Amino acid sequence: MDRILEIGHFSAGFCGRLFAQNGAEVVRVKQEEPPAWASEKAMDLFLHSGKKVVHCQDKVQLKELACRADCLVFESTSADSALAWGLEDWDVPLKVVITPFGLTGPKRNWRASPNVLLAMGGYTNCSGDPDRAPLSLPGHYVEFQAGQFAYIALNAAMQAHEATDIDISMLECVMALSQFTTVQWSCADHIRSRHGNDFWWVVPTNMFRCQDGWVFMNITPNFWDACVAFLQLPELIIDPKFETNSLRMTNRDELHGIITEAVRSASKEDLRSRATECRIPLGVVMTFDEVLKDPHLQARDFWQSPVRGDGLLMPDLPFRFDGKKRPPPEVSSAINIEEVWVG
Repeated sequence: MDRILEIGHFSAGFCGRLFAQNGAEVVRVKQEEPPAWASEKAMDLFLHSGKKVVHCQDKVQLKELACRADCLVFESTSADSALAWGLEDWDVPLKVVITPFGLTGPKRNWRASPNVLLAMGGYTNCSGDPDRAPLSLPGHYVEFQAGQFAYIALNAAMQAHEATDIDISMLECVMALSQFTTVQWSCADHIRSRHGNDFWWVVPTNMFRCQDGWVFMNITPNFWDACVAFLQLPELIIDPKFETNSLRMTNRDELHGIITEAVRSASKEDLRSRATECRIPLGVVMTFDEVLKDPHLQARDFWQSPVRGDGLLMPDLPFRFDGKKRPPPEVSSAINIEEVWVG
């Protein structure tokens, strides 16, 4: 069983969560209280179930503890604050250090939040309506992405059987998931712009209001005939304005207006049923309460409740080995540092 020592917050915590849920023995060093706006219980259940927790501020003790670990997952607010720990002298086979901008480069000591990194990475500029301010993502997606990349990098290093120091930049985690945006600029001189929910190159793709909510449609050319059947507007199939995707792009406003009227008085459930029957890609915009009750996720037994977790539900990992579900994790428990990995 791998021994993982975790020091940090959301990124390190998410990396440790992935290790813990896959059978590793994770010890989390709790050093300070969570931000005032965060629920400590929610954080503990989501990020830290299945881990042991030690309370320690002594770097000498932590250095000694690291010598008994297989991996160190360390997260800090800047390069200098990370290097101040003297991690280069910690005798641990694998170390990953997560900072906003990495351990090198002119911005290595800049401070940043997830939303700042999304803005600096170009994502924010691509999100929202063209005539309004750009939009940012809520939550801790950037930190969790950094934790995922840390988990991947550590497992890759384990497979290579090499002692490795791994440097992870949260900004580069944003850029690594920028799809083909930068490639489009480099190869085709095309800059992706904000276009709201309307995907410019595939029409119709947009959000449409219905009787009791919203649905999102993404109709690539091979689904056009089925979409016409779904809309129950057979005249569209012979309308020359909508014969090809290029023509639908040219006449997108008119087509979106037709679809808006066609779905306005239908319920979400009716539209979902018709979309399933016609086999087109349509998603109902669901509330979290609806997501928790989704029969598909329930059938796959996706939600898990930590042992002694008061029946609260949280997401399982999105992959399984040989179709088997992992047992629910224990709620994190405190342990004295002297008792960790003894013997």
